[in-house]
Amino acid sequence: MVLELLPVPLSWVLLALLAVLFYLYALHPLWTFKKMGVPGRTPLPLLGNLLTFVNDGIWNAEASRQHVQQWGKVYGLFFGRAPMLFISDREMLREIFVKKFYAFSNRQTNVLTLETRPSGRMLINLMGEDWKDVRRTLSPAFSGGKLKMMGPAINSCADQLVQNIEKIAETGKSFDIKALTGAFTMDVIARTAFGTEIDSQHNPQDPFVVMGKKAFDVKFTGPRFWLFFMFPSIMKPIYEWLNTDLFPSDATSFFYGIFDQLIGMRQKSGEKGRVDFMQLMMDAHKDTDEDEEDGVKLHGQKRALTRDDVVANGFLFFVAGYETTATTMAFVLYNFALNQEEQDKAREEVIRIMEDRDLVDYEAVHEMSYLEMCCMETLRMYPPVPMTSRVASEEVKVQWLTIPKDMLVMVPILAIHYDPERWPEPKKFIPERFTKEAREKRDPYDWLPFSAGPRNCIGMRLAMMELKVGLAKILMNYRIMTAPDTDIPLKMKKDIQFPTPENGIRLKVQLID
Repeated sequence: MVLELLPVPLSWVLLALLAVLFYLYALHPLWTFKKMGVPGRTPLPLLGNLLTFVNDGIWNAEASRQHVQQWGKVYGLFFGRAPMLFISDREMLREIFVKKFYAFSNRQTNVLTLETRPSGRMLINLMGEDWKDVRRTLSPAFSGGKLKMMGPAINSCADQLVQNIEKIAETGKSFDIKALTGAFTMDVIARTAFGTEIDSQHNPQDPFVVMGKKAFDVKFTGPRFWLFFMFPSIMKPIYEWLNTDLFPSDATSFFYGIFDQLIGMRQKSGEKGRVDFMQLMMDAHKDTDEDEEDGVKLHGQKRALTRDDVVANGFLFFVAGYETTATTMAFVLYNFALNQEEQDKAREEVIRIMEDRDLVDYEAVHEMSYLEMCCMETLRMYPPVPMTSRVASEEVKVQWLTIPKDMLVMVPILAIHYDPERWPEPKKFIPERFTKEAREKRDPYDWLPFSAGPRNCIGMRLAMMELKVGLAKILMNYRIMTAPDTDIPLKMKKDIQFPTPENGIRLKVQLID
């Protein structure tokens, strides 16, 4: 009876209601940046600027730099309906990373964080006090004292790397250097993090090696990924109910089994005195903890880590530590092949420092300042990830801009590293950009391969030590050269979030007389 009294047909009412709902869901969010006074590309309903992300790719230095040139150091894009605020302004970054860290301590919003195994308990995805507790527990694994104790294991793996290069040098043929650096870093991570030897340099088909590589092969262009980021409020509960992670399920199952075995073996043996990553996590069950790191006494309560905490962060450390360091090491060697004068200078420094030493130890590594400059310049040119993120946990004003609660802030590392105002001739390999004097003059937010502030990369010191030990061993024995099939310049895959050359990095080596 009520419907009969309507002045218009019911179908018209339903159509109007659908139009309102469509506007609220698909169009209204797209006004976010206009209201904030932030420029950017005009988004499409539902898709947002998805076509921009598809066309430009992820690891694309030129596109990232062009966006800043076109819209400035603050601009906005939409990934589906989700607004993403891109900021590369130095003063604003200083506030986001440090001064107002209290409002930007998280990397993702709740709706974009899956409570699945293993992602949900990884340090990079934890939030608030939960993140602080786990970070506090894990940080001592990367102190100077612990790194000194890891030196012999890293040197042993580097010696095996040199032996593998020797076999290739005898053939005189070119080879993909990443295959060797990847095996080296995988062996180092297995030994320093979990106290286990896998010898991936001799046995590349070891299940640990195969699954380690597979775990890193996350498809950021697959339908599961796109559905999650386009419709997070719908897909998040579905994925969590199914315990569907973005990592390959067979790889996560494998590592859960491996880490369970390691934990069980250590608990059964009651072995004491280990300083690796796994043991540190296992010891976190203590109600109180007293430790001394770099001469400073650490006191405080530490929450016990659950099995999922141990496995998730062991998994994260293995996967991230293996790939990023191996890739950076390969790029440093590529830069040396193209720049023989810089290679000779680094070699002379290494030989001088190692004259009365057998081990490339912690102290020796810290004396290799020019080699470090070469590594830092390579990290500028080929940062392990193209951007990093923070989320505003409350409405907060950063310089002239009021950022609303739950806004995802993206820091375009590639755009910053290739900004000609910050780095003249950004495509050139110039290690002298990182002399002590140059670094003191430069703003710290111009170089962000390890992010910045309290939530920077926890494994940065270990990565740099591992990198320099491996490079020093190679430089003492071999000259790195380009080959006829070396890509100059490298052609990078744009649809992968890590720096990946399309045809690998093919080089040649020559034994030093």
